[in-house]
Amino acid sequence: MGLSPSTLFHFTSKSGLKGVLKDNFKLKYCLEKINHREKPVEIAIPMVSFCDIKISEIKEHIEKYGYYGIGLSKKWAFEKGLNPVIYLNSQSSFADGIISTMRKFYASPEIDRNDKMNSANLLRYSKIYEGDLNRKGKIIKNYRFADEREWRFVPDPKPDFLAWLSKKQYNTTEKKRTQNTKLSNERLYFNANQILYIIVKKEDEIKEIIRHIRDVKGKNYSMDEIDRLTTRILSCERIMNDF
Repeated sequence: MGLSPSTLFHFTSKSGLKGVLKDNFKLKYCLEKINHREKPVEIAIPMVSFCDIKISEIKEHIEKYGYYGIGLSKKWAFEKGLNPVIYLNSQSSFADGIISTMRKFYASPEIDRNDKMNSANLLRYSKIYEGDLNRKGKIIKNYRFADEREWRFVPDPKPDFLAWLSKKQYNTTEKKRTQNTKLSNERLYFNANQILYIIVKKEDEIKEIIRHIRDVKGKNYSMDEIDRLTTRILSCERIMNDF
């Protein structure tokens, strides 16, 4: 058995999980900050993120990101073009070189637009190794993001939305709402057979999620698929006790 599982997890709130089960994954911009000796890189990137951790290791993760989640197969992730992020030590010459080169490269009028986009993906798939985590207004100092082993789905830009936004384009509630509305038609799709786990907080919520699946997927999934999904629901209570 390898060190990494065959599943990628996405954790959220109860309403978030119900939304994913109903409408697949909706994309939104997420603001990322990478420190640099000249000036920090602060850009909002359209994405859906996942963690590459075993179910026995999710305790710390769910306490920060939500007690509800969905686990999908890595085969699905490969087919959909997800990719692990590059974790950067902001004080390393490697990170310094990437950011400095990217800024020069992107400012050059001689570089083809497609080549600029390809190189910009280095930053769209990058994250700091360790730093401050802001969750619902609470700051966790020196949080080690690399422990999440994050994978991302980051779409190619379209006329409706940009590949990334500057912090100034995404620094108010109204701006966030406006920009994320441009992503409202974007989806990351999956089918019933690609779902390996559905996670809820408590045992007594399992029946509620089963009813929700039947309500929102009754026309799209066969009864066999729905019955199989009901066997893949686990509660955090059981995970904490048994894994």
